[in-house]
Amino acid sequence: MEESETNKYYISSLYGHIDEAFRNGNEEIAIKISALISTGRIKSLELNEDMFPMKGPFSHLSTGIIVLQAGFLSYLWTVCYFMIGLIEIYQDKAGSNQRVISLVDSEKFNILNYTFAWGRSLKPSSDEDFNPWPDDIANPTQEDTRVKQANHLLVLAASYLMYHELGHLVLHADSEDFIKSTNKWDYERNSTDSRRLRIMEIQADIYALDCMFSNTRDEHDRYMKFLASIIAQLAEFFIRRAPDTRSQNYPDLDERLKRILNKVDIEDLGFKMNIDLTCSIGLQLFLTLTYADFIPPNPENFLFENFDDLKIYLFNIIQAWKDKYNSYKS
Repeated sequence: MEESETNKYYISSLYGHIDEAFRNGNEEIAIKISALISTGRIKSLELNEDMFPMKGPFSHLSTGIIVLQAGFLSYLWTVCYFMIGLIEIYQDKAGSNQRVISLVDSEKFNILNYTFAWGRSLKPSSDEDFNPWPDDIANPTQEDTRVKQANHLLVLAASYLMYHELGHLVLHADSEDFIKSTNKWDYERNSTDSRRLRIMEIQADIYALDCMFSNTRDEHDRYMKFLASIIAQLAEFFIRRAPDTRSQNYPDLDERLKRILNKVDIEDLGFKMNIDLTCSIGLQLFLTLTYADFIPPNPENFLFENFDDLKIYLFNIIQAWKDKYNSYKS
């Protein structure tokens, strides 16, 4: 590999950690995956070093292989880094008397924003316009605390997404012919097909959550896993071009996020606040990136009792956009 190209593979420094976390996330998971490997249900975890076009994790039902792409992992890492930084900025300002807190005027924001912007640029990248990982933004090989936190979250977020794919291998191996048929260019999917595909995705989501939290009793470990799962889901929001969370053959993005939030059973008030804060910041970021208005009139006089109220307010705005798009179809 040319020296000038090595920086685009910064993410490879975490491959070993990702593989280890997937296989040995806890004792129960280690036993389960070992059994699945021994019976041939899982063949391997493949780390594909393509950086473009960015593609999320997927599994091959016929071969039992789960594939993670370097480009997607790089993007997901920038999301982890960005969200950690935004929480950090909020905590810096939380003691102020401001009713409305702006995160973008912090001196920390530029490095966060440049790093996140590069990650999002991978989605439409082609060979001609691909920009390797710049030297002047954050990357997983650096030593500062925020980078180390992002590395840890990335490993957990990748585990959640891989467990989703594992769910497909375990639960849907007998549906391979159906999936192949619906993916043919000349196949016309009907409402029954779409409903079946959505149910399969919901089943894989539930399977992933069960894998993430089985036999995880330590409160801090559960908190980090919830945070990572939420950020993994929010990453899908941030590459949408419109404030439309609907998906024809998948559960709507907001419903998938709510499924994770409904499982949160954290008792520590600080951990719980950070989870609600992460969700609220993430939803506001999604609406900002898609140019959707969400700031209420006279925001100085529009107060929320807590982050849970803010979260409900933001989900209601997203639902209003879904209703609006649905009305276009009808």
